[in-house]
Amino acid sequence: MRVAYICADPGVPVFGTKGSSVHVQEIVRAWRRAGAEVTVYCTRAGTDRPADLSGLPVVEIRPHSAAGAGREDAIREAAAALAQAVIRDGCDVLYERYSLFSPALAMAAGALRVPAVLEVNAPLIEEQQHYRELHDAGLAERMLHANAAAASVVACVSEPVVRWVEGRVPGARTLLAPNGVNTERITPRLPVRDHSGCLTVAFVGTLKPWHGVGYLLDAVARANIRKAAPTWRAKIIGDGPCRQELERTAAQLGVDAEFTGAVAPDSVPGLLHECDAAAAPYPAAEPGGDDYFSPLKVYEYLAAGLPVVASGVGQIPSILQHERTGLLVKPADPGAIAAALGRLGADAALRGRLGTQARAAAVGLYSWDGVLATIRQALTSERSVA
Repeated sequence: MRVAYICADPGVPVFGTKGSSVHVQEIVRAWRRAGAEVTVYCTRAGTDRPADLSGLPVVEIRPHSAAGAGREDAIREAAAALAQAVIRDGCDVLYERYSLFSPALAMAAGALRVPAVLEVNAPLIEEQQHYRELHDAGLAERMLHANAAAASVVACVSEPVVRWVEGRVPGARTLLAPNGVNTERITPRLPVRDHSGCLTVAFVGTLKPWHGVGYLLDAVARANIRKAAPTWRAKIIGDGPCRQELERTAAQLGVDAEFTGAVAPDSVPGLLHECDAAAAPYPAAEPGGDDYFSPLKVYEYLAAGLPVVASGVGQIPSILQHERTGLLVKPADPGAIAAALGRLGADAALRGRLGTQARAAAVGLYSWDGVLATIRQALTSERSVA
């Protein structure tokens, strides 16, 4: 079976350090473990190629340099060229990571008449309008409609994303397929660590406003005000536009915080092994909004055997079992996070129990192979119906 994996978003390097890059790599690995020959077609290959993907065939067509609406057209043209490359090479299955301006899946599926999966990770049109700039919303709408209508299966990472796709493309063949984790890449930490009176709480991810890292730093400061032993420090694994602001916040609060910067995915497990807990301090959804994410970081925390403190928003309550694999707290509430850290700090047995059960959940419930199996089963069902 030959699989053409398409990623036409230049903001998602295939071999990069972002969570989106990890997602691309893990789906590719899952296809290969299933016996498929995978070729990746992308607008940005990236430079951090893991050793186990050294032989992965990659076709890269970069958009020409342009600004504003011209950049959006350039991405569309590059994606169309990728589709032509797929058509030329041929394949048995098409799999595209949804991006705003790509017509690739619709073009290739129409020419090759093969099963096609559109993977949708976020309501990108609204996300682009809210956080960045969207010059040609009409183009973005047309591309979404064409690709979702052409797809045999539209795999969505959360229920809000399912609703978003169905609202914009009635009749799209949607499937709920939350994210997963590679439990061979992310191994469990040692159950006992010499913390020398100071525990470390980790955050993994791009440093953007909607990840709530400022709440975590505030919570660490509050947890340490009581002068109880052990105290807490923070390890912030990742980089992004909020880094300088967060570094200033940590300094102002007197929080011992290590900012690692961007790191290769293979380095994340070792950094998590140096920690005693991990946090996903997401804020609350905006009024009228939806928490649409399927947080890779939470799955990775579980796989590392870390007790997790996380906001009870979006998909998180369906991933974490409160008091079993982690502690759920109110979103945007540093005091609640601080109280949870206080509990974990005071109770080594609780940390150990939550961590052990977290690892067991990752292994038993959340593998990438299981995610792909769900998608492939839906693909098979659609073909049999057709």
